[in-house]
Order: sequence, then C-alpha cells, then structure tokens
Amino acid sequence: MQPDKITNASSDHESKAGDLSLRLPVFLLVLWAISLSFSSVSAASPPSSPSRSNSNQETPKKSSLSWDGAIRLALAKQPLLKIAQHEALESQAVVKQIESANYPQITGIYANSGGNTRVLANLGISGSLPKPVTTLTTPGLRVDLLITDFGHTAHKILSQKSLTASAEKAVLTTKALVILNTEQAYLNCLKQQRLVDIARQVLMERELIRQQAESYYRHQLRSKLDLDFASVEANRAELVLIKAQNDLRAAFAALNNAMGLQESAEYMLENLTLAVQPVPPLESLLKDALIKRPELLGSKDRIQAAEEASKAAKALNYGSITAIGTTGYTWWSGPEFSAKGSQTNPGNQLGWWGAGGTSAFPLYTGGRIEGQIEETGARKGEVEASTRSLTNDVVLQVTQAFLSRLTAKQQIEVAEEKVAHAREALTLARERYKVGLGSILDVTTAAADLLSAEVGLAESQYEYQASEAALAYATGTEFARY
Repeated sequence: MQPDKITNASSDHESKAGDLSLRLPVFLLVLWAISLSFSSVSAASPPSSPSRSNSNQETPKKSSLSWDGAIRLALAKQPLLKIAQHEALESQAVVKQIESANYPQITGIYANSGGNTRVLANLGISGSLPKPVTTLTTPGLRVDLLITDFGHTAHKILSQKSLTASAEKAVLTTKALVILNTEQAYLNCLKQQRLVDIARQVLMERELIRQQAESYYRHQLRSKLDLDFASVEANRAELVLIKAQNDLRAAFAALNNAMGLQESAEYMLENLTLAVQPVPPLESLLKDALIKRPELLGSKDRIQAAEEASKAAKALNYGSITAIGTTGYTWWSGPEFSAKGSQTNPGNQLGWWGAGGTSAFPLYTGGRIEGQIEETGARKGEVEASTRSLTNDVVLQVTQAFLSRLTAKQQIEVAEEKVAHAREALTLARERYKVGLGSILDVTTAAADLLSAEVGLAESQYEYQASEAALAYATGTEFARY
C-alpha cells in the first residue's frame, strides 16, 4: 500500500501543478485582454472633463486680448488714472489764478444811485449826502494794478508750480500702479487657466483609473472597494475642476476691474513665453529706483513747494504797493436847486477820470504772519519726513521683488524636477496596478502627487513673471514703455 499511496500523491501533485500552469497563462491572458480593451476604449472616447454645471451650456465666443492690449486698454479706461489727470489739470488752473495778480484787473461798472447816495470816484457807492440827489447814473471802467508785493505773489506762483509738477508725477505714479495691477491680473488669469487645464487632465486621469478599476471588478480581478475608492477620487477631481473654473471667472472679473471695465467678459489670452533671465545686482536696481520712481520725484517737488510757500509767507511783512485808475461818465436826471430856490446844477452830464496809488504794510497782525511762517516751515519738515519714509518703502519694495524673483527662479528648477519624478512615479504605479503588483491607493497617491507637482510648477512659473512685473514697477522702469 505504501507505493500506491506515493504514486497517488505524486499524481495529485502533478495534476495540481498542471492546473496551476494552465491557470497562470489564462490569468495573464485575461489581464492582457482587459488592458487592451481599456486602452482601446480610452483612445476611442476619452472621458469628458467639463463640470456638470457647465455641460449643458454653450461656451460663449471669447475675444482675444494680448498683454500690451490689456495694458493700453487699462490706461485708456481706468478711472483712477483719469482722477489723477484731472487733479493735475486742477493744479495748473490754480497757477493761472495766482498769476493773474501780476496783470491789470479791468472791471466794467454800471452804477445807479438815488436819494442821499452818490457814486464815488473809484466807482463805488457812498451815502449820507447833505442833500438828496434824485438819480445818478455812472457807467465806467476801473483798473487795479499790483505794482509790487515784494515777492509774495512770485513765491506763491513758484510754490503752486512745484505742486503742479508733483501732481504730474502723481499721474505717472498712478499710471505705473495701473500697469502693475493689470499685469498681475493678466498673469493671474493665465495661472488660473493653467490650473484649469491641470485639473481637467487630473480628472481624465482619475476617470481612466476608475474605468480600469471597473473593468477589473467586472472580471472579478479586483474588489468593489477599489472601484468605490476610484469613483470617490474621480468625484473629488471633478470638484477641483469646478473650483478652478470658478476661480478663473473670478480672475477675469479682477482683470476687467484692473482695466477699468464694468464687464464680466472672458478673453482668449496671449500665452507668454517664460524666459528665466539672470537677475541684475540689487545695488543697481536700488540706484535705478531712487532715480526713476515718480513718487520720489514728486516728493522733491513738494519740498520745493514748501520752501517757496515759506518765502511767500515771509514777504507778507513788507506789504504791497498798488495803483488804481478809473474813468466814467455821469448823468443827472434833472437840475439841482439850493434851499433859496436858485439852480446849482443844470443836471446835464459829465465825463471824468481819476488815478491813484496806495502803499500798505503791516504794523501789527496779532501773530498772523508769524503763524503762516511757522505753518509753512512745519509743512516742509513733514514733506521731508514723508520723503524719507517713501524712500525706505521703495528700497523695501525693490528688495522684496528682487528676492521674490530669485526665489521663484530657484523654485522653477526644483518644481520641474519634481514634476518629472511624479510623472514617472504615476506611470510606474499604473503599470504595477495593471499586473496586480500594486493597489489602487498607490495609483491615486501618485496621481495626487503629480497634481501637486504640476500646480507647484505652474505657480512658480507665474510667480516668477509676477515678480518680474513687481520688480519693473519697483524700479520705475515699466511705465515709461507706455
């Protein structure tokens, strides 16, 4: 019986080995068939990526908008720039008002009086005559001329001209700020578009994984847990896509606001070429900023205006010399008689002229002039202090933009390498899952890592371009191109 048992055991072993040798090729054949059918389905009809909320809506036609076109549109439509321009025109008008004191002031006067009032030689009206006058009609001209006020008006003119120059620099400052805001909004739209593309690609990847898990589940090669997990990840990717699309709409709204438009339009934006260039030395950038920034130039003009205002206040101590000239023609309505009844004025008409001069200087003003001098001195000190504060802000802005650009440049290099590794890891995880050497968790984790790497690369690239725009603004070189 022992040999028979041994023979039967060996035969059973051989039969089991034969069954296993037959099952293994069949299992591999089934895997090959599933992968072949899955790849053919995915190649024939890739999964759709639009979100559910937009699947039944027609996409409106978008107008194209270039980088320079957006900036020029903002310079033409932005109300902040219009406000600054009108403030400069307002300051210019004030200069004309002050300059008018140096020219003769000619006034036409038509005076008509009656009763005990009369027309004076300066074409004013006075009363309390010892005798009534029926009517007195006098048309005429009056000329007032400031001969000298010892520099008060001249220094006021110079002060206001300096303020006008500062207002014009403020226009350039607003222009540079409008350009920066438009550039940053434009880059944000490009970044959000890139994030939408990444989210759409991730959704396609998750849909492929879900279809693969579903195919394996139908052939009873994977559990229902894999399919449920893949479906959850696909739904999560769809939510990410919906959020990215809404963020893109918000970015377009911010772009329209930066351009001064009251619209909610979306555009086909121009793709910018990313060119990572060597960063100039920080010292040269700071030197350019201190020379070219319009805010600093405007501060120098305000300091000059404060100095001239102080000189104008000091000139009030010397008074002024003025001249006046009048000419007129007077009609009486009837003859005038004395108390005894004799005629004293036939009541006809009379042409006349007159001239005179005045000199006035302050003896005591109760501290008014001294207070004006102190006010202008304090204003000068305030402007000088604000200029130093603004200079510190400019230095800080240039330094921050310089470091942001340097950091973004280094981040791009790291992010590109990270994306390459994440893409390779996803390919490997997918292949391992196909042959049964990996789990669905490995695939979804690799896909999430690739998404994070792609998003990090996109943010680094657009952060570099945004830092370039910020550096151009900080150094005062960008607005001169437009």
